[in-house]
Amino acid sequence: MKGFSSTKIEAYMRWVFITLTALAVGYNLWDQSWEIFWSAVITLILFMLPTILTKRTKISIPAPFQIIILLFIFASMYLGEIHNYFYRYRWWDRMLHTSSAVLLGYIGFLLIYALNKDSRIQLRLSPFFMALFSFCFALTVGTIWEIFEYVVDASLGVNMQKARNLELVYGYFDTRLGLLDTMQDLIVDAVGALFVSIVGYLHIKRKQPADSAFWKYHQQFIEENPEIFEK
Repeated sequence: MKGFSSTKIEAYMRWVFITLTALAVGYNLWDQSWEIFWSAVITLILFMLPTILTKRTKISIPAPFQIIILLFIFASMYLGEIHNYFYRYRWWDRMLHTSSAVLLGYIGFLLIYALNKDSRIQLRLSPFFMALFSFCFALTVGTIWEIFEYVVDASLGVNMQKARNLELVYGYFDTRLGLLDTMQDLIVDAVGALFVSIVGYLHIKRKQPADSAFWKYHQQFIEENPEIFEK
């Protein structure tokens, strides 16, 4: 139905999520819960960032893809960080890392597929290398995120690594126990990335058309940004 287009759904979702997060910012400022307050501020920025980038770069991101990103930010930052779902449900972190690895692996495939199909670039890659790039792209982003969590924990004394049973050492909680969580996150990232790489590899080997379900967001991105892919 036209009244429920993906563009309108994305706009309504973003407005609702921004409103909820703004309320969380205000409440935690009043309550002086500083760690949650800053998590809420970062979440608010993340919800607003796609709109800002779209206006400044004039690059259109397909609405269905934006909906997926919004849901991931809501689940990881709003529910996970602000409402402590990471602590309340042990499986929450695993679920999000798996979904993010699948999403990043797919983005990696779209990037290398676009380069491989661009007539201005003399590049023809084998299906195996495209699958390998997708896997490495997802795992690299996941590794960078884990490094970021460690740096923040080490410098600010917070617990982004979600280490449990922390021990008080030299007057502060030793977050090195987060190593277990980090390794589990990386393993889950690898499994999710490998899954997408295998699916993409089989898709290319079978020579599925460019307008197939696997590449539909790639096609939509090209259609919405013709100036980027001008021949």
